[in-house]
Amino acid sequence: MLKVNESERDIGSIFGNGQYPFSTQSNVNYRVEDIEQLEKNDYSLLSKMIDHFFQNQVPRLQVLDEYSKGLNTAIYSREARREENKADYRRAHNFGKIIAQFVAGYTTSVPVKYAIDDDKQQEQVDEFNTYNDVVSLDNELMYDVAKYGRAFELQYRSGNNNQQANNVKLSNVFETFVIYDNTIERNPIAAVRIVQVQDISGSDEEQYTVNLYTDSKIVTFKNITRSIGQLEVVNETPHFYNDVPIIEYNSNRYRTGWYEDVISLIDAYDAVNSDTSNYMTDVVNSLLVISGDFQAPRDKNGNEDINQLIHSIKKYGLLPLQSGTDRQGNATSIDAKYINPEFNSTASENYQQRLYKDIFMMSNVPNLSDESFSGNSSGVAMRYKIFGFEQAIAQTINSFKRSLGKRYELLGHITSNLNGGLIEFGNVKVTFTPNLPYAISEEVAMLMSAGVPLSRKTMYNQTHFTDADNEEANLEQEEHDGLDRKEKTEQHNQFDSDKVVTVDDE
Repeated sequence: MLKVNESERDIGSIFGNGQYPFSTQSNVNYRVEDIEQLEKNDYSLLSKMIDHFFQNQVPRLQVLDEYSKGLNTAIYSREARREENKADYRRAHNFGKIIAQFVAGYTTSVPVKYAIDDDKQQEQVDEFNTYNDVVSLDNELMYDVAKYGRAFELQYRSGNNNQQANNVKLSNVFETFVIYDNTIERNPIAAVRIVQVQDISGSDEEQYTVNLYTDSKIVTFKNITRSIGQLEVVNETPHFYNDVPIIEYNSNRYRTGWYEDVISLIDAYDAVNSDTSNYMTDVVNSLLVISGDFQAPRDKNGNEDINQLIHSIKKYGLLPLQSGTDRQGNATSIDAKYINPEFNSTASENYQQRLYKDIFMMSNVPNLSDESFSGNSSGVAMRYKIFGFEQAIAQTINSFKRSLGKRYELLGHITSNLNGGLIEFGNVKVTFTPNLPYAISEEVAMLMSAGVPLSRKTMYNQTHFTDADNEEANLEQEEHDGLDRKEKTEQHNQFDSDKVVTVDDE
């Protein structure tokens, strides 16, 4: 059994294990007829699933996790160069992080909106979201979905009997999987969490806690080791969610990560970039060849001192040589030059640029460093540039919405059960707002040119430096102050015009 928690601590790397391309078994869904089939023979089938999860699915998750941290497997596991004096750089590029962050940022940087028709239930949803910091949770879930193609959350209650709270938290993909039935609906039958017990004694026999979540109870088993063996139930605790309280989020029907398909391109980019770095270093350390009839510096015994010659070259960058003479007494020529490996830098750079573009094109994520992308201010043109990404992200968002709906179904079930089944919780409407810059000035100009009136408050809301309500209040105050000044000025002028000037006054 593999160490399931080590990827969270950046240890236990699997460099060089040849896990990519991934096998079909690395991303299969676990399915059974019903819960009774899972419970047969002291949960023997569940024991096999746990072993399969560690042996086949965790290695894929580890590779994807490493590529998001710049610990790219291929470049760090390739063989070292045979020559000891040759450079051997391993330059990894974490495209995985860039792609996953863009997906999570585009979809959840603007908080997801949750709405329900009933005002009281809306208040409960808002309170639940605030208490659990759902804004951050949604972002973490989407980041996992972008990395691994899957993510999980666990809903539970905590606190004492007098005051309990509904909680929802991210569940580690290295510790969690869901078991579905064989129907076309693919309903969840149960979910499993396997967590390694922290052992600071340095024992080689790691232990893991295993919990099975069904639609009515939580089954806790005796701690297992790598050999797993037979599962032994030690406790069963009922819950009142009327469904499996662990929810799975998927990127698409295949559960593939957003950069999973371009790992081979990332490997190629790492390789050519590292080879270029090696070449540039090797040029500096190139072999100097001296040819001709020359005399090297001599030591105190009158013998040629080659070491002194090498020292002078390294220290001063000079090659002090004295030519010899041929049979006719003529001076001979001396030549010195470096032997460098041939390298076409232009072809290498073009190849790197082509790989760089292909990585973004194949992953459907826009390349923000592209000058033609960032330099084009047209909103319509920008939308066309991310057209492919929007087609792909639609699948992820739709799948994400279904799972979010399940979250609030569970909240509705527990709320209804705690109130004796007297409350019918409505459906929560989920709305995503893409975090994308829009050409507001173009849209405003278009409406104004068409004669469509825009309110002053709407215009204020389009700016980043004003608050519409405060600006309206400030404007009203200024107008009021202006009227006061105008009225006083008019009164003063009227007083002057009514005044009669006499000779005595003059």
